Amino acid sequence: MRKISPEERQMMRRSYAEKIMDTVRTEGFISLTIQDLARLMGISRASLYNFFASKEDIIQEVTEIYIDYLTRSNQFINNARYPYIRRLPAVFEQSVFSTVYASEIYLNELKSECPNYYERQINVANERLIILHSFYENGISDGDFNPLIPSLIIEQDEAALQKILNSSFLVEKGISLEEGMYGYYEMMKRRSFTPTALKTGKDEYIEKAVRVIVNQLGKNSDILARIDN
Repeated sequence: MRKISPEERQMMRRSYAEKIMDTVRTEGFISLTIQDLARLMGISRASLYNFFASKEDIIQEVTEIYIDYLTRSNQFINNARYPYIRRLPAVFEQSVFSTVYASEIYLNELKSECPNYYERQINVANERLIILHSFYENGISDGDFNPLIPSLIIEQDEAALQKILNSSFLVEKGISLEEGMYGYYEMMKRRSFTPTALKTGKDEYIEKAVRVIVNQLGKNSDILARIDN
């Protein structure tokens, strides 16, 4: 095997870990063997050990993916240099991926098997809620957002996305994933912005966010199954 740089090795670790995220989300990881994980990654058991020291090391990398994503998106949403119309799509995208990947079975097993990583993930998720509250409160103070209760907004989005991202719901209603994402964001936008601050129609920021969501979730229909696991 050719020698690879530390940077390339980390990129490959991340790429392999991404391949098991859907299974970890829906089935957990305690019951998965190293052979199961290698199969899901599409590599041999021997090759797996070139990148990961143990099963725990693999799960930690999976957790780092989510922590890194939340950290980056938190920083952007909290950055007042960007207008609300640009940051709201990031709030939407973050809410979608938080609904999908922070599943109950995964978090419970993480708490049991990797408590330090569980604590880190919970801390960044709690930071997300604080930032979202601040985002909506500041938008209200600046006169861009309607005077609604941030806690209720956040809870409403979580409950609605749990429903919308259920594949049986989309099929039953005859709605594509793309249509569902655009439709719910339009509702978020009209709920959030005051009539004077509201800009109607699609914009480049939500179009980019929806492309990311559809590309990620549309790769495998199983991702949209059992969202409430």
